Amino acid sequence: MKDVKTRIFLVLLVIFYFATRLVNLKIIPIFTDEAIYSFWAQVALHDPANRFISLEDGKQPLFIWLAAISQKFVADPLVASRLVSVFAGFGSLIGIYLLTKELFDKKTAILASFLYIVLPFTLLYDRMALFDSLLTMLGIYAVFFTFKMVKDPRLDTAILNGFAIGLAMITKSSGNFFLYLLPFSLIFANFKQKKIAQFFAKWIALSAVAVFISLVIYNSLRLSPLFYIIARKNLEFIRSYPEVIKNPFEYLVPNFKAIVGWVITYVQLPVFILFIAGIIYAFIKRNIAAIYLLILVLIPFTAELIFNKVLYPRFVLFYFPYIILIIAYFAASIINDQKRLQNISIIVLSLALLMPAVTSFRLLSAPTLAKIPKNDSAQYLNDWPAGYGISEVVDYLKQESKGQDVYVGTEGTFGLLPYALNIYFFNKNNVHIYSYWPLDVDKLPDQILDFAQKGNKTYLIYYQTRKEITNPNLRLIARYQQGVGDSYMRLYQVIP
Repeated sequence: MKDVKTRIFLVLLVIFYFATRLVNLKIIPIFTDEAIYSFWAQVALHDPANRFISLEDGKQPLFIWLAAISQKFVADPLVASRLVSVFAGFGSLIGIYLLTKELFDKKTAILASFLYIVLPFTLLYDRMALFDSLLTMLGIYAVFFTFKMVKDPRLDTAILNGFAIGLAMITKSSGNFFLYLLPFSLIFANFKQKKIAQFFAKWIALSAVAVFISLVIYNSLRLSPLFYIIARKNLEFIRSYPEVIKNPFEYLVPNFKAIVGWVITYVQLPVFILFIAGIIYAFIKRNIAAIYLLILVLIPFTAELIFNKVLYPRFVLFYFPYIILIIAYFAASIINDQKRLQNISIIVLSLALLMPAVTSFRLLSAPTLAKIPKNDSAQYLNDWPAGYGISEVVDYLKQESKGQDVYVGTEGTFGLLPYALNIYFFNKNNVHIYSYWPLDVDKLPDQILDFAQKGNKTYLIYYQTRKEITNPNLRLIARYQQGVGDSYMRLYQVIP
C-alpha cells in the first residue's frame, strides 16, 4: 500500500513539474545570453565546422550541442534551447529523489522533490536557455555516484561518476568542483571495519577511474584550437592565485552579502531559517548525511567568496539543491520525530513555503511582479538585456519582408542584437541584418542610408541608447518597455 502511495506521489510530482516548467514558457522574453547561446546552437547545427563555436567566447559546448539537437526538432530556436533546461531540470528532479532516498528515506525524498519544483530559484532557471540547469543536473548525479562509490565501491558506478563529472566539466567551469569534492565522500567510510586498507585501495582505484574518464572528456575540447580561451574567460570572473594570495579577503564581505541576500530573496527568510535550523539539527543529531550536504554547499560557497570578482545569482544554482536537501531533512525529521507537533510542523512548513510559492506563480503569470534579486530582474525583465519587443519586431519584419527585401540595422554586434533577430531569420535571404556598435542616433551609418535611398524598406533598432532620438531620417514605428524599467527597445524606419 505504501508503495502505491509513493508511486502516486511521484506521478503527481512529474505532472506538477512539467506544468510549472512548460506553462507560458516564453512569458519571460529572450535575454542577451539566451540570444547568444541559441544563435551558437543554430550555427553548430547547420555548420559542422562550428561545433565548438562557444569556445570563441570561452564557454564549454555541451549545452550548445544539446540545444542544437533540440532545434532540429523544435521550430522556435528559443523554445528549443529552453527545453534543454526543462529536461535538465527534470533530470535534477529524478536525481534529487534518488540521492535523498539514499541519504535519508522516501518521505524526505518526496519532500525534497516537491521543494525543488516549488522554489522560484530552480523554477526560473529550469525555464531559461542557460548552462546552469544542465550543470546542476550533472552535479547531482556526480554526487549521487560519488556517494554510491564510497558505500558500495563498484567499477560501473565509478565509470558513471566519471561521465557525470566529465560532462559537468564540459558544461561550465564550475563542474570542476565535483572533481574536487570526491574525497569528502569518505566521511561515510566505516573506519572501524577490519578491511579498511582494502577498502581504501579499492576506493582510490575507482576514484582514479572516475577522474581519468572525466579528464578524458574534458580534454576532448582540446580538439579545438580555441580551447585556451576557456582559461582566459574564467579570469574575467575569478581572480588568479597570485591575486588571491596578495589580498585573499578583498571580495569576501561583498560576495557573502550578495550570495546570502540572493538566496534569502529567492527562498524568503522563513525557508532560509529552516536551512540554518537544519544545519544546527544535523550537528546535534550528528547526522553524517546532512553534514556531508553542508560540505557540498560550503566548499563552492567559500571558493566564490574568495575567488570571484564577478558574481551572478545563477552561479549559486549548482550547489543550491543541497540546501534544499538540508531543508527537507530538517522538516521531515521534525514532522516524523515530534508526533505531538506533527500538525503544527506541517502548518509552519506550508506557511514558510507560501511566499516563495507566490513568487513562483508570478514568474509563470506576471514575472515583472515576482520578488527576485535585482541582479536577475534587471537582466531578464527590467533593463536593456531583456528582450521585450523582440517577438513583435520579428513578426513585423516577417510581414514587411513578404515579397520584398528588407534591410535592418541593429544597435550591437554581439548579444541580444543582432542574435535575437539572426535566430528567427536564419537562411531568410530577403531579410538582411547589419549590426553596428556604437550606433549614433544623430549620424546614421552610410550603408543603412544608402539602402533607404535606393527605395528599400530599411529599419534601425535601438535598445541600449536611452537618449531621445530626433533624427529626421528616422520614423518611430514602435517602442517596447523593458518590464517596469526605464529602458525601451525602439524600432525605426529609415527615411531617406
